[in-house]
Amino acid sequence: RPHKKRSPTAPLVLMASVSLAFHSSLELPPEAHALVGRTLALQPEWTVRHLSVAIQELVAKELGLGLRICALINPHRARASPPHEEAATHFSDGDRALILGDLQSKPYPESTVSTRPEGAPVPITIFTGFLGSGKTTVLNHLLSGQREKKFAVIENEFGEVPIDNELLQNSAMGMAEQVVVMENGCMCCTVRGDLLGAFDSIRQQMATGSPLDAVLVETTGMADPVPIVRTLRQTPDIARYFQLDGTITLVDCRTVLDRLGEVADGNDDQERHSQIAFADKILLNKLDLVSDQEVAEVWTRIRSYNAKAPIVPSVKGVVPAAELSSIGAYDMVRIEEEESEEFGHGHSHGHEECFEEHGGGHGGDHSGGHGGDHSGGHGGDHSGTEHGDAGHGASHGAGHGHGLGSRHDSHIGSFSIVRKDMEVEPLAFARWVRIIATLPAEHGKLYRSKGVLASRGKRRKLIFHAVADVTETSEGPEWGPNEPRVCKMVFIGKKLARKEIEERFLQVLQPLQGVLRPALSLLSEGTRLTTLSQAGALQRALLCLWSKDVLRVSQASAAFHDAIFSAEAHTYFQSAAADLPEKAARGLQTMKGELWLHGLLPLKSVQQYAKSWKNGNLQLLMPSSVEHLFGAPMAFDTLDDVEAAGVMWQELCELNASGCINVVTEFKWKPETLKSFFEAPGSSTNSALMKIEVEDPSGDQDLDDELKFRVNLVPESSDEAGAMKNLHRMSLQLVGGKSSSKIYQIFFHTVDPTYQVHINVPDHRQPIFPTNEVFHQWHPLMAGLKKRPRLRFLLRLKPMDSGPLDAMCGCCG
Repeated sequence: RPHKKRSPTAPLVLMASVSLAFHSSLELPPEAHALVGRTLALQPEWTVRHLSVAIQELVAKELGLGLRICALINPHRARASPPHEEAATHFSDGDRALILGDLQSKPYPESTVSTRPEGAPVPITIFTGFLGSGKTTVLNHLLSGQREKKFAVIENEFGEVPIDNELLQNSAMGMAEQVVVMENGCMCCTVRGDLLGAFDSIRQQMATGSPLDAVLVETTGMADPVPIVRTLRQTPDIARYFQLDGTITLVDCRTVLDRLGEVADGNDDQERHSQIAFADKILLNKLDLVSDQEVAEVWTRIRSYNAKAPIVPSVKGVVPAAELSSIGAYDMVRIEEEESEEFGHGHSHGHEECFEEHGGGHGGDHSGGHGGDHSGGHGGDHSGTEHGDAGHGASHGAGHGHGLGSRHDSHIGSFSIVRKDMEVEPLAFARWVRIIATLPAEHGKLYRSKGVLASRGKRRKLIFHAVADVTETSEGPEWGPNEPRVCKMVFIGKKLARKEIEERFLQVLQPLQGVLRPALSLLSEGTRLTTLSQAGALQRALLCLWSKDVLRVSQASAAFHDAIFSAEAHTYFQSAAADLPEKAARGLQTMKGELWLHGLLPLKSVQQYAKSWKNGNLQLLMPSSVEHLFGAPMAFDTLDDVEAAGVMWQELCELNASGCINVVTEFKWKPETLKSFFEAPGSSTNSALMKIEVEDPSGDQDLDDELKFRVNLVPESSDEAGAMKNLHRMSLQLVGGKSSSKIYQIFFHTVDPTYQVHINVPDHRQPIFPTNEVFHQWHPLMAGLKKRPRLRFLLRLKPMDSGPLDAMCGCCG
């Protein structure tokens, strides 16, 4: 708010001062006691939010601590003060302001609103919360209270009549650039239907010249945010135009404790926990309707589910617009910065390194957590409601509980794994990512996971982030010359089987590999091998060789080995491969087994790929062409492509697949055929035939079988309206299968980094095998066909008379 000007005749208003103290539910680091009893003068124009910001700045400047205030409480009124109201109406001169919020050992970074580059994807904020928490009220205030940004709103209503839409129409709907209402269905259930259509509608409006600053997705109070996150992250046509910024959960102070306490361990319980646990920011609404003790209990309970998300207080839905945007929860650069800072400065709980469960926000019976009967924490009943100068002394140990009657969920917790001077092998880590994304129920429910890791053969940091089963990895900045290499992972979830998760993760770690010896001279005194290597000339020359020949060169001397296996070498190999023509493959595997993969993978990972292929007893069977009479090579365009293949070969090695025939093949279309297919909604298409010869173990050629398959995409009838009517079901068609000498069981597995489709064929004599799924026009499978006219499959065949064919994953059974 602007400063008020005092007229010359107006009486001089004496500024009130408040003294500061911390709420008794907070554990204070020793340096925080210096703030207790300090006074702060209230400026006439300050709101309670301004006062909170001033206190936070004071703590950062004078104490070097980070403070995020959730609520300011006047103990004489026994209420939390509404953030948007004038501070002078809630605090008189000499009153004490109790601080309830989060403290950490270093100042929080300043909030910055970055300008989105022209053409960059539009950020999406998911706005969720229990029914009646006030989501529509907050949305109305946002749309009517600011004019700087242009928002599109996707609003979901569970029921026959879109009541929330009526509320928007009667108030602030006109302030939004576009409001798309999805009626009669919980968004998490219809997420792959009308949500995608809603985004396509917004995209079309943007294409007409209507730019947007952000999209807000308001879910019904019944929605689990994870399926929405999954759809937004895994649909290429959405990711091209939109990017997920974060999830905001609105909590009603008055009802949230009752809602969380209504059920235990059922589906509703999981959903209610999920809305808080998956939140990147939490809005604590209706502070004015509960007592100060209830606010503290709500804050404590929220922290038992989600220890890190900023908690922003509000009354009547009044929240600054800046709090609903620029969250950056999926910004991998920000994730790397946060995790690196935590490792360098210790956790907010005070851990220098953490190999055990975290305290500070998680229940259970570990000594570092909240609640219970911890001998070193705040157990029992507090005689006061604030920390005085001597009220929080040496009796506090590592943990802290709360004397507020809070009901912590003792199953929710987190733990970290930190290993110095270790690195991950990229393909083994990619396999681990698949494992953590499909964590079995008996190992718990993973809410979030993130990490910063050193990766073998790469000089850049590997950044990992997961929300439930939605995982993402990317390369971060380079490791500093004196920065210690480290692998750090953080896991947050419910009933997590820490031992099993940690053991599997530690299997992918390897000690850091150094150089064998200093650089040696080559050719002449003025030309050294290191000079050629550091300039990238050596790697560019070696890119034209098969990977096995590059490995042979590396054995010529220690200097060659270092020049080829170093992290810098891989960067130069990647750079050389990136300079190839746009449509050229970056990696190849021939029918003869030759590999050309060092433009995508570090040489050590190429060796791991070759080992997995051999141990998996795999055969490559590719369609022939004019250029390749005996079968074209299998081509890889990106690192993700070859990692997806390498992960599947590793999965295959983990099976006891005796008697199983494993074939990798591709079903292809002519480009003009698929062009016509996509231009004609409701049409069908068939791939070219693929022939597989199965030799009889006896060597009798008369008993050999020839199996011919093709892939069909057939339109599927749907009751959906609009764009979602264009659905297709995929099926595999066997041609001439009844003449085979044996009956085969077959599993078909797609090999692709963006989706997985599995088809179980118990008896190959059945001519048509449809998928369980139907594919909409935005599905990654359809998007992939638009880019390259082929589908890559792993086929696993086994004669029925030689025993059952083991499934690779749960969905194959």
